[in-house]
Amino acid sequence: MRVRLVLLELVSCFLTSIAAAQQTVIVERNVNLRRDPSSNQAPIRLILPPEELELQDTAKVNNYYHVVRAESNDTGWVWASNVRMGPAAGPAVGAGFETTTPAPAVDTSWPRPTPAAGTFTSPVQSLSCGPTGDGGDSATNGRKNRTDVPQGYHDVAWSAIADLAYPATRATDRSRWPAESLAAIEQYEGVALRTVGYLVALKPQTSGSGESTNCHMTRSAEVDWHVAIVGREGDGEDVAIVVEPTPRIRVNHPKWTVTRLSQWLDSLNPVRISGWLMFDPAHRAHLGRFRKTLWEIHPVTRIEVWQEGGWVDLDNLP
Repeated sequence: MRVRLVLLELVSCFLTSIAAAQQTVIVERNVNLRRDPSSNQAPIRLILPPEELELQDTAKVNNYYHVVRAESNDTGWVWASNVRMGPAAGPAVGAGFETTTPAPAVDTSWPRPTPAAGTFTSPVQSLSCGPTGDGGDSATNGRKNRTDVPQGYHDVAWSAIADLAYPATRATDRSRWPAESLAAIEQYEGVALRTVGYLVALKPQTSGSGESTNCHMTRSAEVDWHVAIVGREGDGEDVAIVVEPTPRIRVNHPKWTVTRLSQWLDSLNPVRISGWLMFDPAHRAHLGRFRKTLWEIHPVTRIEVWQEGGWVDLDNLP
């Protein structure tokens, strides 16, 4: 038995080494190459963007990657937040992570039930917020704040959402949209979807004066999370789709925490997101910076993470 366990460990290490050997990271901000995964010793050298480094291990140690600098053959550690996976770092999310065959496009025949939303009471202070918030685009807010949970989901490819067309109408409030533009999004909006992607941003909306959706509350338990997922490991937030867990849904999922989900941020392992397809007209200024599309999964009603070769519900993590 001991020999078998040792062999399994050796095979695992060998496969990890092969995967790492095919991987590179690109320096995005000045980064020190260090002798160990800490800042306790003087750095070996400073590396400037956009140099590409060979990754020796896909796992982070204290948020450092173990790399080789090909130009000088120096081996060391770099701060992971200052680099990103190279564009050829990994394939698009595919058969290795999919357990069903995802649809390549959203089908207009899929059901789009009427949203159900009620009053939200803050779990941390004596404030409440109605179904459509306290102003702004009340029709969009009502969809963001829905609390009904789908009985099932349509599995779709990440690109089915990222590439879904929408009107060029620029008004940020859908009440000012022409009827034909509203009709164009109504044929898709409100479908229950599930898709797979890589987590590249996780931003609770606690800054500023808050959002009308949540009656301008700003405490962490009262706000939406802006979560960005991409279809190819190593891609940036500028080509992401946005998926948003809301306080009205999270109140029933105490294990949905930023700390727990952050373990999959900039990871080689993807996440699987389920929820309602929604169109948010307010963020055209974010296109090409923080998102690829104005289509979102909002609210998110289920979060799963890839761990040890299978999908694990975030609610079931220890």
